[in-house]
Amino acid sequence: MRVLAHRLTRRRLLATSAAAGAPLVLAACGQASDPDDDRSEDADPELLNSILEQHLAVEDAAKAASDGPLPDVTQELATQRKDSISKLESFISERDGDATTNAAEGAQAESPTEALILQLEGSIDAALDSIGELSSPAYRQAVHRFVTEDAAALAALRSETGEEVAPDAFVFGAPASTGDSE
Repeated sequence: MRVLAHRLTRRRLLATSAAAGAPLVLAACGQASDPDDDRSEDADPELLNSILEQHLAVEDAAKAASDGPLPDVTQELATQRKDSISKLESFISERDGDATTNAAEGAQAESPTEALILQLEGSIDAALDSIGELSSPAYRQAVHRFVTEDAAALAALRSETGEEVAPDAFVFGAPASTGDSE
C-alpha cells in the first residue's frame, strides 16, 4: 500500500482554515510577543516589494484581459490591484524602503485571459511565500486579503475557461511520498 503524506504549508493552512477565519489564523501566527519570533522589520521592504512586483504585473495583465470573457471580473481586479499597490507602497514607506515601480515579468500565454490566470497564480504564490515572514500582523492581514481577492478572480477566470477552479497541486502543494508500505 502506498502512503502519501502532505506537508503542512501556508497554502494548506490557508485552504483548511478558510471556514474558520484564515485572516485571523495567519495574523495570529507568530505575534510580536512570541519569544521565538525572529521576524525583522528590516526584511519587510524586500518582502513587500516582491509582492508589489506581482501586483503590478497582475494590474497590467488585468488591463490586457479587460476585453476577455469576464470584463467585470478583470475590471474589479484592476481596481483592487490599484488599491493594493497603494497599500503596499505605503507599507514599504513605513519601513523606510523604496517601493519598486517594476512589474514582475509578465506571463506568456495564448490569450490575455490565460496570461492573467498565470499571473494571478504567480501573485498568490509570491504572497504566500512572503506572508509568514512579515513582521507586522497588520501587514500579514492585508496581504492575506490580497491573496483572497486574487483567488476569487482566479476561480472565476479558471471556471470560465473550463479549468479546475482550484487544482489540488495549487492549493496543497506537491505531496510528499513516504514510500511504499505493506
